[in-house]
Amino acid sequence: MFSSPSKKKLCRAKNSWRILKKNRDANHVFRYAGPEMKRWIFLLLPLIFLAKTASAADVPRTINLIFDDRTLTLDFQIQNKLIRRVPQHFLVWNEQRIPIDLRNSLPPEDAFLEVETKFVPKISPEKLHLFLEEISIFRTETSRAVEIQLDEKENVLFEGSPHDGYEIDFEKLVHLLDAAIENHVRDVRVPARKIFSQVIVDPNLATRGILEVIAIGESNFTGSSDARRQNILAGAKLFNGKIVPQGEIFSFNKILESVSEEKGFVRELVIKGDKTEKELGGGLCQVSTTVFRAAFSGGFPIPVRRNHSYAVPYYKPFGLDATIYLGGQDFRFENDSPSDLLIQTFVENDDLFFVFYGTNDDRKISFEGPFISEFKSAPDPIVYKTEDLPAGEMFVFDQAHDGFRAEWIRRVKKNGNSWLDNFISVYRPWPAKIQVGTKKN
Repeated sequence: MFSSPSKKKLCRAKNSWRILKKNRDANHVFRYAGPEMKRWIFLLLPLIFLAKTASAADVPRTINLIFDDRTLTLDFQIQNKLIRRVPQHFLVWNEQRIPIDLRNSLPPEDAFLEVETKFVPKISPEKLHLFLEEISIFRTETSRAVEIQLDEKENVLFEGSPHDGYEIDFEKLVHLLDAAIENHVRDVRVPARKIFSQVIVDPNLATRGILEVIAIGESNFTGSSDARRQNILAGAKLFNGKIVPQGEIFSFNKILESVSEEKGFVRELVIKGDKTEKELGGGLCQVSTTVFRAAFSGGFPIPVRRNHSYAVPYYKPFGLDATIYLGGQDFRFENDSPSDLLIQTFVENDDLFFVFYGTNDDRKISFEGPFISEFKSAPDPIVYKTEDLPAGEMFVFDQAHDGFRAEWIRRVKKNGNSWLDNFISVYRPWPAKIQVGTKKN
């Protein structure tokens, strides 16, 4: 138990308190002490309350997430929503600052101990989780077996749908990233376990080397119109069960062959030069983008691939899209594996999957990105007058998109040889296009 302070010391402390209380900045000074602590403070000396401004700690430009088979880069300048700023409280005593946890509560107004508050950068768990979902690497479900059979007409039948990816200790990853931000560490090893699916294959397919999952590509089309969804489903169906012989070139347009109503395609928006217009098959690039991602992650040579004119939101993460157009732009990759390649396509919720089955030749694939540069803001909107709308009414029929350069680096090691591929996508800044009604009543 502390002894009682003298009347002289108590009076001096109270006088100091009155002066300081009058001039303190309540927005930056928090005071906390229990009854025993108050008596101890009066005995020792009057506290001096200082107004503290919240300081913004520096944030590193990038942090690399290191997995067994890939490196993903968090670019905090472009992906600034990955960072949040949270208050951190310190008990101030002379020159010492002791971290304390106020548990989201302000100290009582009549307390007498100085608490300094500053705002520090932390990773946003919600935005990080969303990023890992967009990159198609975050998995929590258990691995499921897939059975592949041939019917009497030699058609391939799939029972089940496989998944690959990582089971991530997400809470630990958030802790590691917070520490990396605080200490300006550039590389973080992700605490994760790779998930594989078991495959049971028809013997006739097994003789062609179709034994296991080689690669999986995934993309998400949440927010698509009914017409766009219809085209995605109709397009993906054409590739399900197709086999790419060993050593041959896969051509997206060759398998697609045509886009017609008889195949289930409907009219929807497509990018044509500087315009966005409705044509049969609008949205098919979701399918070509997804097969590109399977070939990319599988380490296959990709001689023909082109990105879209602007950064389409459906194709996040940016830089991993592939546009196609019959009679023009194609997407192609080479099956340089030791076996034939079997393709499975399926949709779960709003996710489209392309699965490659074949023989694993122990090639090692790692990739890094996206590296974003040359950012350009979207230009001013283009306004069109139309009599199809009442006077003064506006309709945005084409959204604005910022321009930038996105780069992915892929490294492949196979049979003692290694090579590096740079996949560069340059997206143009794209103005919003708005219709303004002129129709008179």
